[in-house]
Amino acid sequence: MLKIAMTTPGMAIPHGGIRVIIEWANRLSVNHKVTLYCKKGKQIPSWIDIDRSIQLTDNHHDLKKCDLLIITSPHDICLSWTSGMPKRKVVFLQMLEHLFRPGDINWAGKCNRCYGDDHPLILISQWNKDYVERTFHNDNRTVHYIGNGVNFSHFPLDRKCKKDGKTILIEGWEATNPTKDIDRIAPSVAQKLRKAGYRILAYSQIPVSTLSAVPHEYYLRPSRERLNDLYARATVLLKASKYDARACAPMEVMTKGCITSRAIDLGDDDLIHGENCLRTTYTNTDEFYNNTMEILTNKGLQTRLRNNCYEYVEKYSWDYWMPKIEGILANV
Repeated sequence: MLKIAMTTPGMAIPHGGIRVIIEWANRLSVNHKVTLYCKKGKQIPSWIDIDRSIQLTDNHHDLKKCDLLIITSPHDICLSWTSGMPKRKVVFLQMLEHLFRPGDINWAGKCNRCYGDDHPLILISQWNKDYVERTFHNDNRTVHYIGNGVNFSHFPLDRKCKKDGKTILIEGWEATNPTKDIDRIAPSVAQKLRKAGYRILAYSQIPVSTLSAVPHEYYLRPSRERLNDLYARATVLLKASKYDARACAPMEVMTKGCITSRAIDLGDDDLIHGENCLRTTYTNTDEFYNNTMEILTNKGLQTRLRNNCYEYVEKYSWDYWMPKIEGILANV
């Protein structure tokens, strides 16, 4: 058993990256003593459960009592060289976060220190891995590539979801940073789909302002129960962003046989075109719309993609990834 400390930039607001950090913490707590550190103050999130055995702290001195420190964000990269921290450290990189704040020199500096840190690096995206290895030639550290699973207790696998073939779900209707759907192509495609007679469901972290008359239903920071309902009702998830590492929603919707139509330039390694989704490059609005219509109208394709979604999410679960993560941590 190890005493493992993990950092988190915050826990109050539902966020895919924070979900993954907490999933790690909960699962590591089965075999280890886990401390979760948030310098913003102790936070008990209402949207996800944290195992009672996990110590929550905002005191970085508590980390010094641990055997291993996992730094999960450039916010906390200073802990890599803070005196008294555990000698065993890992940087867990979920995204190239300098892209979130273009022009912010101080933030870019923290990100670059995170990307170039000497300690072992764990990444969840191949293009992030390629960027780091190409930009930061560091022979002193090892780099590992792993994926994310889905919590089946939160998002139960349901192979019997009945789809009406007319319901579309859009995740991230409003862009929250420059890597997301800043050109609003998902709302514009949704507008065309609504005119064609389809029902539009949407949700986001911020209130609706773009084409607000298009969604039949719009949800702000929906609960887990609401998400399960949306995933079950939707035939297709429409998701557009310039870049992502590994978005949570496309995997979560697979548990309900919902197929993703994706527009993205780089990222989302779980989405394989023609296997469990249809995808195109970001800003290719015509192909994005045509792919969505192909899923909706080609019943043979729809059935094949749906079955592949179930198989993919069931195979690449947390039960698949956690032994690999444990193995990496054991050998730091």
